[in-house]
Amino acid sequence: MKRKRNDSLNSSDDFDLPDDCWRCIFRFLNDDDDNHKQRYMESLSVSSKHFLSVTNRHKFSLTISDQTLPSLPRLFQRFTNLTSLDFKRFCGDLDTLLCQISSFPLNLTSLNLSNHPIIPQNGLRVFSQNITTLTSFPICICLI
Repeated sequence: MKRKRNDSLNSSDDFDLPDDCWRCIFRFLNDDDDNHKQRYMESLSVSSKHFLSVTNRHKFSLTISDQTLPSLPRLFQRFTNLTSLDFKRFCGDLDTLLCQISSFPLNLTSLNLSNHPIIPQNGLRVFSQNITTLTSFPICICLI
């Protein structure tokens, strides 16, 4: 996608950022806190359709927190290449959430349930019946 940019000298330059440059931008954004990261991505996506199309293809992991819960269906529809979900910041009912997530057509390979004192047995059973691509399942239970 080529765009013309006018600077203060009224000259114009054609420019196009290749996908590799966008990937570097995403890596930079991914180094930040997940709540801020999601806000950055939404703001940038609204301003650039090209950026939006690139983010959709190159977003592979998602950290689920209580704040992202209301927008999960929309996020799963937008980011169809997700391979990893991280629940270590989620404080709600994992059983119910895993059952709900299992209804989406996701090709997940990693599911991180660290920092949860109870293993969601029913949710994992339903999840594993519907999403059979899982190869990594990190669990770290930290008791204080």
